[in-house]
Amino acid sequence: MMKFGGRHYGLKPGLVLLLLLFTTIFTTASARSESKSPNKHFEFTVTWEKYAPDGFSRDMILINGLFPGPSLEMDQGDEVEVVVHNKLPFNTTLHFHGIEMYLTPWADGVPGITQHNIQPNDSFTYKWKATQYGSYWYHAHHRGQLDDGMYGSLLIHPKKGMETPFELITKHKPSLEAIRKAAAEPKELLLSDFRHITSAEADTITFASNLELICYDSMLINGKGSADCWPADKIVNLTRPDQAAFLAAGNATLTAKGCLPAKILADTLGAGLPSNVSAIPPNVFDVCTPSAGDTEVITVVKESCRNDKWIALDVIGALGLHTALFSIDEISLWVYAVDGEYVEPRLVNAIEVTNGDRYSVLVRTTDLTPGDYTIRVISTTGAQLLTGQGTLSVRSKRNTTSTRTSSPFFLDNGVPISASSPPVLYNPSIERPFPPLPLAPRADKTFKLSMSLQGSIISWSMNGTIFPHSIDTLGAPILFQPPLTSSRDNLTITTLNNTWVDLIFMTATFPMPPHPIHKHGNKMRLIGSGKGPFKWETVDEAIKEIPEAFDLVNPPRRDAFATPLALDRVAWMAVRYHANNPGAWLLHCHIQSHFEGGMSMLLLDGVNEWPAVPEEYLGMT
Repeated sequence: MMKFGGRHYGLKPGLVLLLLLFTTIFTTASARSESKSPNKHFEFTVTWEKYAPDGFSRDMILINGLFPGPSLEMDQGDEVEVVVHNKLPFNTTLHFHGIEMYLTPWADGVPGITQHNIQPNDSFTYKWKATQYGSYWYHAHHRGQLDDGMYGSLLIHPKKGMETPFELITKHKPSLEAIRKAAAEPKELLLSDFRHITSAEADTITFASNLELICYDSMLINGKGSADCWPADKIVNLTRPDQAAFLAAGNATLTAKGCLPAKILADTLGAGLPSNVSAIPPNVFDVCTPSAGDTEVITVVKESCRNDKWIALDVIGALGLHTALFSIDEISLWVYAVDGEYVEPRLVNAIEVTNGDRYSVLVRTTDLTPGDYTIRVISTTGAQLLTGQGTLSVRSKRNTTSTRTSSPFFLDNGVPISASSPPVLYNPSIERPFPPLPLAPRADKTFKLSMSLQGSIISWSMNGTIFPHSIDTLGAPILFQPPLTSSRDNLTITTLNNTWVDLIFMTATFPMPPHPIHKHGNKMRLIGSGKGPFKWETVDEAIKEIPEAFDLVNPPRRDAFATPLALDRVAWMAVRYHANNPGAWLLHCHIQSHFEGGMSMLLLDGVNEWPAVPEEYLGMT
């Protein structure tokens, strides 16, 4: 509760009343979750049970008996309450990915940072306001539990009267009406990579071998899929040049699971670092075990060619490691929103979806021949060849079945089938928020962060120091403590409220994969990227020498950006954000093995206006 220093002032009665009224309003705003009844209330019971998403049964986390968990749906402006009952045999927390948690940082779901762990047989209530709109998702934020299946989709319908970009697609009124109707009722497509071992088993193997486990068993769409084992000649023929470059070092081939062999990983990315390949069971990298699960089917019924028909899809990257190339055979996609916010629409054939991304797309089905169109998810990560499939089933009232086979844009390694007429791939670097959003011309503070391995291939840092996960067991969460007034170590950044901050992410060495960097609390703007070292102290200095590498006019705005691939030299990426949401926030790579390996930073934003945590959250342990 806010206090006025415990002092007495000689104020007139009228001023006292005004002061008391102001105090009441301020306290109510800062502890909103204590006083307002929710418009939307959800109950989650999380359990540890056997489940077989791709036909292979393993222990998993189910939410209300479901995988993926229930879809959450609400309206912009709603007060939201999600109660999590932990029936797991271990601790957990829940994070609402991309939700800014404006004025409610205690509901962000990061153990040790914004809350205590939810102990087995305990419950925790998350209260927050849906200040945003669009497509989001929720997932566990305790160690590697994302890989155990604790996630689901989240949709916030925009408030009435909000400006939309649909007239940039068409000005035909019947078509606009059809588009708006489709966008109001999107169908979610959760894309995920799935392993046949639990996250705890993966941790045990990782620490014993000192190697990152880069292999998964299947790609799922809405929790459905199969583990496919390809013939050896197909694997050899589809090996990409970037993979071949690694394999050449050991005169090797990809394994039966389509993975880079563990020894190649140790000898290249882990060159000079300790490892124990013999500690890895054969089923993790080498042995492929096929299994058959269900296939996700999205059905669309056409009325007639005279009625314009559209569908909207929210494509969500609930991925642990892989980057997914998403496409639907023969079909063009209008991308109209990214990470929950409208963008200037672009017509493409495919989208690379990294960990945590959300893309909202429109498909015009009016002129499509009735039949089945394959939804394809292809890994473009160099670690492994891996694919998944679903079906978009277009039906008419006269045609309810189909035997047609659709033609893909890509081979199963992500290489375009047609070299002369390649498919159009979404380019995130030219993404433009709609309507245009203001950006400060320069930052008040700049932080240069050097990304690197630290002593082993499983230990990652964002700024030269491994982030300790033990922080979630070391007493009061960071948010509950008085904030630092300045950065005191390589893991903490402090800012003043209502200031602009530049973060420069630099690869310290190469080769290094892209890192999808996710910021909690609010979104970032991608203002520049490039190859080679970032030799300047600020963006202003860099712009003077390489202005072509930067964009300060309505650049992309997202809650995560992937750093450039550093294959033959180092690379860098510059983002700018507005520190206008005081609290303790996490900044981290969203690849699960990198996050668990310590690739995180702590952002203490608005230390001069630090929020007061409500009593009900202080007591939750």
